[in-house]
Amino acid sequence: MLDYLRGRISVPDSLISVRAVGVDWNGLVLSVEKDTLCPARAEVLDILYHTPEWIYDARNRIVDGRKRRLMQLHGGVPYNYLREKFFPDLRKVSIVLRYEPAVTDLQEEYPGSLAVSSDASETAEPERVESCVRLPEVSSESPSVSTVDAGTVPLCETSPVESPTSSDSVVTERNVLLESTGRAIPPLHRMAIKTNLLYDALLMPSLEVEYRIDDRWSVAVEGSVAWWSKNRTHKYYQIATIVPEGRYWFGVKKPWHGHYVGVFVGGSWYDLENGARGYKGEFFMTGISYGYMFPVGRSLSLEAGLGVGFLRTSYEEYLPIDGHYVYQQTSRTNWFGPVRLKLALVWCLWNQNKAGK
Repeated sequence: MLDYLRGRISVPDSLISVRAVGVDWNGLVLSVEKDTLCPARAEVLDILYHTPEWIYDARNRIVDGRKRRLMQLHGGVPYNYLREKFFPDLRKVSIVLRYEPAVTDLQEEYPGSLAVSSDASETAEPERVESCVRLPEVSSESPSVSTVDAGTVPLCETSPVESPTSSDSVVTERNVLLESTGRAIPPLHRMAIKTNLLYDALLMPSLEVEYRIDDRWSVAVEGSVAWWSKNRTHKYYQIATIVPEGRYWFGVKKPWHGHYVGVFVGGSWYDLENGARGYKGEFFMTGISYGYMFPVGRSLSLEAGLGVGFLRTSYEEYLPIDGHYVYQQTSRTNWFGPVRLKLALVWCLWNQNKAGK
């Protein structure tokens, strides 16, 4: 475009400003809303409606954003579809030409040029570019949106074409959304702390920490401990277990909501006796897991899961006789089948959408 202008009018480059107006998010939303064949269409619209274009941390560094979420969604399949079908038509560049003639003879030399009078240039306001994001329409009766196909209203942030230079110009779309709609943006939790209610009911308190690497992958470490004993009656219920695990999420409706499969390894130490023969030893296990997590609140979820694999244990059998523990024999057992069962209460935390507030 610049070459086209240079070939027809003689204007110094210093008087020509070329600025890309950014991604036409509003146009993309309209295109996706009309296209029923878009892969994961509901999830794509959810990201376009609710995710800020840029997410900043406390140091004003970009840590996440709308485009990154789209690229990570379902391995990038929806993003590639958008890029091939919609992006070419939405790409555009705005060239602002401000031309003030120094002499009146210039108009005679270049008839039909983009000359403007000095009076008009002094009073005219600078061009402004609107960056619009369509958000779901929210009624006063219902604070949440039940479907992404609901009616939408445009939310526009207007800024001058001139490039801002002060620190005040660094405004995230997240703040615009909050001020304009009064609604909190859905949280982007990176970490979750869990407790297995089944183990807790067996007086074996458990604690698990899971970190979400991206929309597809997470890592977790679970530990549980029961250290109860009654020496006089020779009753021991002592066991300590630790299990690291890597998970792949699929069928994800939103972060921390969907199905996963995982691979785990783990070990345990135990001493079990109920007034008669006792068993003291350790075991090793490995296998695969399946689970499903669903939210029950803004930061709380429930998770159900099952682990199947191989368990190998080696233990010593003993008898309590006259205040002593008399060794009987050493045994080994191998087991293939269910080795883990979970019904966990999950607390999601570390909300990155609050970064930089």
